[in-house]
Amino acid sequence: MSAGIDPDEPDLVFAKMRSVEARERLAGTLVELQARLNPKALAREAIQELKETGQEMAREGLEAAKRHPLTLAGAATAVGIFLARKPLSKLISELSEPPSDVDTNATPAPPTSLTNERASARGKRTET
Repeated sequence: MSAGIDPDEPDLVFAKMRSVEARERLAGTLVELQARLNPKALAREAIQELKETGQEMAREGLEAAKRHPLTLAGAATAVGIFLARKPLSKLISELSEPPSDVDTNATPAPPTSLTNERASARGKRTET
């Protein structure tokens, strides 16, 4: 072995270079993580995902409505009736009530028949 050359020196230099590169990668990863974990960045990402999900759901809903228009019309009618149930029940109750000029407590007039008229006519003849 020669006195000025250390056989482990190339490995040591290589190891130091690798450690420097690893530190630089770690520092870059930390900066990237800090940027990703920034509350504003997280909020922007969440909003973007919500927009994409909403658009996808709207697209799927529109496709389903095109495939089943009668089902959609029936469901919309049911929801409309449910939401308008109080005004509809009031309208139905008003339509089912008798007209206001008819007294519902009055006694109805007795039915007329020929026998009653004959009987009253005979009674008149006998009285004269």
